[in-house]
Amino acid sequence: MNQKLAHPMTESTDTLGDRRLTRLVHEFRRRYGRSPAFYVRAPGRVNLLGEHTDYNGLPVLPMAIDRNIVIAGVSRPDGVVMLQNIEPQFGARQYQLSQDIPPYAAGDWGNYSKAAAQGLMRYCGGQLRCGAQLLVDGNLPSGAGLSSSSALVVGNALALLAANEVDVPFVTLAELLPVAERYVGTLSGGMDQATSLLAQQGHALRIDFFPLRLRTVPLPQGYSIVVCHSLVQAEKSGPAKRGYNLRVIECRLACRIVERALGSDLPRPLQTLGDLVTLFPGRSLVDFVSLIGTQVPDRPLSLGQIAAIIGTAPERLRSECHLTADLGDRFAVLRRLRHVLREAERVDQAEDALRAGDAPGFGRLMDASHQSCRDDYEISCAELEELVRVAKEAGAAGARLTGAGFGGCTVNLVADADMQTFLRRVDRSFYHSRFASGRDAHERRFTFKPQSGAEVRRV
Repeated sequence: MNQKLAHPMTESTDTLGDRRLTRLVHEFRRRYGRSPAFYVRAPGRVNLLGEHTDYNGLPVLPMAIDRNIVIAGVSRPDGVVMLQNIEPQFGARQYQLSQDIPPYAAGDWGNYSKAAAQGLMRYCGGQLRCGAQLLVDGNLPSGAGLSSSSALVVGNALALLAANEVDVPFVTLAELLPVAERYVGTLSGGMDQATSLLAQQGHALRIDFFPLRLRTVPLPQGYSIVVCHSLVQAEKSGPAKRGYNLRVIECRLACRIVERALGSDLPRPLQTLGDLVTLFPGRSLVDFVSLIGTQVPDRPLSLGQIAAIIGTAPERLRSECHLTADLGDRFAVLRRLRHVLREAERVDQAEDALRAGDAPGFGRLMDASHQSCRDDYEISCAELEELVRVAKEAGAAGARLTGAGFGGCTVNLVADADMQTFLRRVDRSFYHSRFASGRDAHERRFTFKPQSGAEVRRV
């Protein structure tokens, strides 16, 4: 693989760890009877600000973390992908490369490999003649809102490309893989994949979408990011998937209502809410919240009620927005619109604050984002609320849920000088009552500096 298209490999102790790599090589040889020919690393991410804005075509502010998916692999000539995992709870899987790869049962970990494979086959299938023997090792907690699923998709995509010695620019993959990941049934945006592939060490990323655009943003000097797990699993392939997909649909319905409200002032239909930025440059997004607020009640509405507001048939609206029956018939469109548009403006304000080194100002924006995620997007839970409260009492400059919500993690901005005190207080107030005697919380909360994106190494 052309290393100019990938991030250069840093010291192994920084990326894989000598012990981890040695274990991976040993296990690969034991299971496959041969040595791996390449390694792939795909990091997870934490989103500092801009929650549920990516699939709306609006900006996000994530960074890559030092937890990742690592895959060792070797090519095989028959187009068969053999997939194993270091952890025994993830059983061995095997499938054949093709344009249409049938999925495993819903929630099966092998579907993330199949998602990557099918996406690549539809993009450059004629070049993918070889299968692979792959062994996965991950230290990203699943269901934590740290993008373990997307890191697995990214890692598998890079591994299959490496097995076939095919080059696809990372920027191209960052646009291709979000669509590919919908194979597992989640209507995901593009933040997770773009961050895993394109993150820059020492910086957060400001990412805009449709088309994908990135620029680095510095973090304030003297501060670090702490991630704390709520201990509530939020698997997007599991129960949280319905809540996530429902909010995607609610935003699509909000687009139709905004179109109706703007009428002849709108030069073309909206593909996403992000089109408002392009079509009305210089106009505050909050203006559109005020506009819709005069026409739509601030309560959940049925599809029939929304269709009546728009002036269309419910079944036509259902088809246009790809609404499935499992998502029910109650849609909080005004609340979702209010969160998404205000959150996008917070990302702009946060970038300005970070470039100015204004840590307290950035922290206040994190706090406001969490309140919006809780009240208007309704993706928090009791444990996340307790963890945010504890973090603020322990001295965090800003604290909020991160990721899809419904559980998972919080992200916290903490002054380096206050770090040890912060960690002790969080452990005492949140974790100690939840762990068995003698068990500590070190693996449930961790601090780090921003990491670089994915990489491929041949051996």
